[in-house]
Amino acid sequence: MYFVIKLNHLKTTHMKRIILGLVIILACGLVSQAEAQKKGKAVVCFQSSMDCMNCEQTLFEQLRFEKGVKDLKVDHVSNTIRIEFKEKKNDEKSLASVIQKKGYKAEKISREKYDTLVKESKGKKHDEGHGSGGH
Repeated sequence: MYFVIKLNHLKTTHMKRIILGLVIILACGLVSQAEAQKKGKAVVCFQSSMDCMNCEQTLFEQLRFEKGVKDLKVDHVSNTIRIEFKEKKNDEKSLASVIQKKGYKAEKISREKYDTLVKESKGKKHDEGHGSGGH
């Protein structure tokens, strides 16, 4: 009886190790796949000159359909724009040009400065626009 229990315990322990090993291998594969998907992507941050929600909406609508744009954050309160894009489809200068063609400043800033500006703007009032007509 003792031998059967001991044998079952060994089988269970061995199976646990096999399952744990497979889980680790699977997790590593998923992480490397996620990293591979990130390759070829870049993030650029700009400080802009927006005055209101209408400005924010104008830039958002213009930038969201630019080639290669994968993630976009536009905020008029902090006057910041964060764009994640595919490097093979677009570049920082082209994205800045799109912003400038709409009549706004597009000063490239570091990710750290972007984070600081966004954090500092928390709690500030968000204007609805320049009257009923916007810009």
